[in-house]
Amino acid sequence: MSELRPLHVINVFIESWFRQEIIENVLTDFSVYSDDVRKALAEMLKTEVKVSGFRNPLTAPKRLLVREAEKLFETDPHFVKVILDAWIQLYDKHSSAFDNALKALGFKTSTAAPNYEDPINAFDQGWPEGIDYPKVIDAIRKEDEKLDMTDDQISLYSILRTGYLPGEKEE
Repeated sequence: MSELRPLHVINVFIESWFRQEIIENVLTDFSVYSDDVRKALAEMLKTEVKVSGFRNPLTAPKRLLVREAEKLFETDPHFVKVILDAWIQLYDKHSSAFDNALKALGFKTSTAAPNYEDPINAFDQGWPEGIDYPKVIDAIRKEDEKLDMTDDQISLYSILRTGYLPGEKEE
């Protein structure tokens, strides 16, 4: 059995501009999240993110908060979990379309996904043979023709739904 990887490994698979976009989207409107996610997000930001000149980072200008949050996102799997728990809720209305398309492509869902209770042991590696981002994106868009997500968002959501990072399965 292969070793599971921590949640912050997702940074290897996303560009820095997309990481910023994820954090900006999450910090835009807390009212859209479940009570548990909203509480965890606010607590994590208040205790872990330090913005110079602000006792409460939530009162800092959004740009400064995003910049400091991004630093944590790169290194702290617990922080990544809280951010991605919120981010995934933004697109959960599409979960059944994703599940149908990904299952048709041969994806299985890891035992950790999509809740990732242990951010240190979260991702497995290995997409089905012959499957890459364009095939996943195409299958998802065919499953839900009114999908309001970018290709990068589709790719990340697919990884989060299945718990598998792209690449060869490591034995």
